[in-house]
Amino acid sequence: MSRGITARLFKGDRVVWCVFFIFCVLSLIEVFSASSRMTYNGNYYGPITKHSIFIMAGVFVVWFMHNMKSEWIKGMTKLIYFVGLGMLIYALFKGSQFNNSNRWISIMGFEFQHFEVVKLGIVMIISSVLAKAQCDDGTRLSWEAALSMFGLAPRSNGKRGDYTMAAILLLVAIPSAFIITENLSTVAILATVTLAMMFVGGVNWKHMLLLILTGIASVIIGVTALLQVPEDFKHSGSIGNKVITWKHRIEDVFKSEAPQHPKDVKIAGEEQRVYSKIAIAEGGPLGRGPGNSVRRDYIPHAYSDFIYAVILEELGLVGGAFVVILYLTLLYRCGKIAKECEDPYASFLVTGIGILIAVQAFMHMNITVGDFVTGQPLPLVSQGGTSFLINCMYIGIILSVSRYVSRLNKEAEAQKSNK
Repeated sequence: MSRGITARLFKGDRVVWCVFFIFCVLSLIEVFSASSRMTYNGNYYGPITKHSIFIMAGVFVVWFMHNMKSEWIKGMTKLIYFVGLGMLIYALFKGSQFNNSNRWISIMGFEFQHFEVVKLGIVMIISSVLAKAQCDDGTRLSWEAALSMFGLAPRSNGKRGDYTMAAILLLVAIPSAFIITENLSTVAILATVTLAMMFVGGVNWKHMLLLILTGIASVIIGVTALLQVPEDFKHSGSIGNKVITWKHRIEDVFKSEAPQHPKDVKIAGEEQRVYSKIAIAEGGPLGRGPGNSVRRDYIPHAYSDFIYAVILEELGLVGGAFVVILYLTLLYRCGKIAKECEDPYASFLVTGIGILIAVQAFMHMNITVGDFVTGQPLPLVSQGGTSFLINCMYIGIILSVSRYVSRLNKEAEAQKSNK
């Protein structure tokens, strides 16, 4: 009886459900531990109470989304994409400032991290383009079909060719132009996800090769030019300050120094990087145990941008490896669901979401253990309001598609048994 109730409440891929609930428990424990800096005012349970409410809301979001038909989700593609684009434009004028960047917008007093909506919209619109481009002779998108993605319906002009990549790049470039000065790492994530989805979608390999070579050349030229920018440029405004910040971060990555004695290590201004590495080193193979982190008090934003360092200190390398396995399991299940899905749009959407979550997770981990410092939360683990809820929407969409696939499989088995 209980199994029947559970099956009716939690439909879809059971492995994805299990991974999601493990992330919820892990997030609850580690955010509570990593929020120690926020409790100095005496409100010990305030941060974890707020996060617990978001986790419960996230569970409801997953349950609600996984009961939606995949056709309904498909119908919201352009709406979510253009809502995200509208939020980016709104943030230019009304965005809340953080580190000289418009990272949030305020809606009725509620801080909203609009970048997360943009990510979802981009993955959905790319999935729509790739689905339209699927044909008998491969992946090809006509000129008319490409323009229709922008709401245009031109008359047939006789142009032939494959405009799949052109349509995708333009749809990604428009929001990226608004994001790049605010959060360069988000643009890097979107670029990686876009490239991976085009590869999975079978976009012309010659076009892909040309894009990759152009991208590599652009990065080399951009980094070389950035390293030549004089330090005085930081006085030219917020953009100049960001450019110099990027320059210093790149210099840190390429900087090769002999190991320093602990007393010679510069900590001022480098708290996140230094204390996160100390936390990792002190965690060892098995860690100090849940809730026993010491360095959490010294790492700024330990509950969000550097929560993986707290995980490694408390759960050790074994716990850190387990988290990696969770993300890889989620990515694998997304690939399995996509492979069994007959709807091209739903298949590409699940694939894109799996790649997006995995890429952001591994970027967060690389930031934690490496030298390049930027702000990216750990999906489904870091403290967050809208970020956590949007990630729960991702899981709900994955489960919605898996429920659709499961129904198709049952219908196919029923047809075989009737024969």
